[in-house]
Amino acid sequence: MNHLAHFLLAPEDDAGRAGTLLGDFIRGSNLSAWPAEVEHGIRLHRRIDAFTDTHPVLIEARGALPTNLRRYAGILMDVYFDHLLIAQWTQWASVPLSDFADEVHDALARLAPTLPAPADRVAGGMAARKGLMTSATHAGMARMLAHIGNRLSRPVALDQALPALIDAHSTMDHAFRRFFPALQAEAAAYRADSTLRTRPSALSVNR
Repeated sequence: MNHLAHFLLAPEDDAGRAGTLLGDFIRGSNLSAWPAEVEHGIRLHRRIDAFTDTHPVLIEARGALPTNLRRYAGILMDVYFDHLLIAQWTQWASVPLSDFADEVHDALARLAPTLPAPADRVAGGMAARKGLMTSATHAGMARMLAHIGNRLSRPVALDQALPALIDAHSTMDHAFRRFFPALQAEAAAYRADSTLRTRPSALSVNR
């Protein structure tokens, strides 16, 4: 899942949101150097990614993409699913989308100076550009896919795959509506079962 879904499923405090963002940057299994709530956010991010990557509904949906794009299916579907999440927001969240996005962008602006590079730059840029809303439009998705493609070890013009995603809209929409309730339940269960909060919880994420 892309950023909007991750933040929707994450704890609604700065520490949880820091961990959610850091899930894309921190490697390794030993996270004990991080405050408990930050570690919890990182591990929840990983749990969401693993659940998404292996879910049979999404594995089946990847077949709707042309064969030459399937190696990038995870990236492409993550971006398109944020597009669908924005379009269907009132079905999945009780807070208005504009309020939620503003709250997260404000949190990222506060957190950016405390985060290690390159997460600090991503947080600051996302806050400045109101990045959670980028996938709302086709043009925004194209920009996001182009940006992601340029960051790959071998750059790929992923924005050129957008027409194929749009052509597969019906399949993607059906898959998202089947999958997202299961993902919400998985994230809620992980948050309820976590024992990480037994460690000190002070937010200090400079590394």
